[in-house]
Amino acid sequence: MFNIRKFFTRDNKPKINIFNAENKIRYIIKNWLFIPFILAFIFSLPLYANFYTYLNEEYFPYINAILVLISLFTYLNINKRFAFSFGFFIGLFWFYWIGLSFRYTNSAYLVYVIPIIVGIIYAILIWLALFFNNIIFRAITLSLIGYVTIFGFDWFIPDAMLSFSIFKVDKISFIIIVATLSIISIKQIKLLRFLAIFLLFFAIDFDIKKIRIPNEKILLTQTNIQQKEKWAGNNLDKIVQYNISLIENAINDGYSIVVLPETAFPIILNTSIYENIVDELKELSTKITIIVGAQRYDGFGVYNTTYVFNNKHYQFADKIFLAPFGEYMPIPGFIADFFSKIFNIRYSTFDTQDKEPINIFAGNLIFRNAICYEATTKKAYKDNPKYMMLISNNIWFKPSNEPILQMMLIKYYSRLHKTIVFHSANGSKSGIITPNMNLDFRVNGI
Repeated sequence: MFNIRKFFTRDNKPKINIFNAENKIRYIIKNWLFIPFILAFIFSLPLYANFYTYLNEEYFPYINAILVLISLFTYLNINKRFAFSFGFFIGLFWFYWIGLSFRYTNSAYLVYVIPIIVGIIYAILIWLALFFNNIIFRAITLSLIGYVTIFGFDWFIPDAMLSFSIFKVDKISFIIIVATLSIISIKQIKLLRFLAIFLLFFAIDFDIKKIRIPNEKILLTQTNIQQKEKWAGNNLDKIVQYNISLIENAINDGYSIVVLPETAFPIILNTSIYENIVDELKELSTKITIIVGAQRYDGFGVYNTTYVFNNKHYQFADKIFLAPFGEYMPIPGFIADFFSKIFNIRYSTFDTQDKEPINIFAGNLIFRNAICYEATTKKAYKDNPKYMMLISNNIWFKPSNEPILQMMLIKYYSRLHKTIVFHSANGSKSGIITPNMNLDFRVNGI
């Protein structure tokens, strides 16, 4: 008979004679592959349940809450001998997509190497976090592990799994949930188990007050231009005309603001060679406010930028919170140069992590500017902005669960800071994410 309790036993001694070669192979497969794989998938269920939310624009907060409880219970009670492989598979389940961007470089083999490296890093992290069987120690590490950023990469936040559940997303509520599950897990205090369940009521979000979406008529366009097509010079005229058609359609449909994704114009837009495109956008901006992504050159460097055209003028806001390893190397410059030579990839050591977030003005609204990764880092939500305008290019990682994880993190920060996020994306769904308990992630792109 199948016995799930053996997955969570605290006895770390193997039950078989591993000196027998056949038993040793069976032991390795079972304890280093099969069981840790299953447990890591159970831990990741709240994330993967959001595939349904993403595809169908609806979710079930009570079911999501149950999945969160199962996930966190698994972490607290897992057998220590599974810890390293458990962490490795969590790294893969959450971040296998990180290497996909290397498909478009001369080091395409890194597509397979990077996930293994990421898996090993998270294997070490989780192994340390589960080093002691003591349930209090594990409750503490589970509550704190979201603060651990590996080379500045801060996408592993267990608290964010609460995003689409009935639970509040603040740290105190997360600690209450972890404390409840910890009490349930301790066999010596059986009498407190039923009482502990009532603690969960303090973590439930009973706030039914909805934050209203502004009346401004905003079109969040959704495109699906492949990365190789986008940056092929012979496709530029086609892409420009496509973008202009999106703007003209928005004007004809009566929108006051139209938003195009990150690098929708795959050019350095403010250079004289593209002055005719800028002039056309300025002319169109007399009829509609245009928010669009492109690059910008200031005489020293090239920046990933949001341009806002309005009444024949434009303002811009550069991306300042850069994705570690994707956009800058969070290591000394001489090491970055070494990696550049080995992998034939140009890395920037330009770090703007100490900069202040930027606001942009569109219509009668003030938006916090965010480009892709920025909307998933807490630094961008400083001072609790009311509205955020986000543009992304998720085609880098298609197909993968990257847009799902991005959506979950945005919902987490949206609820935490009471911010309404307007998202226009290439390669994934565009829509609005609000702090409200009901689903407001809805697509209205073309």
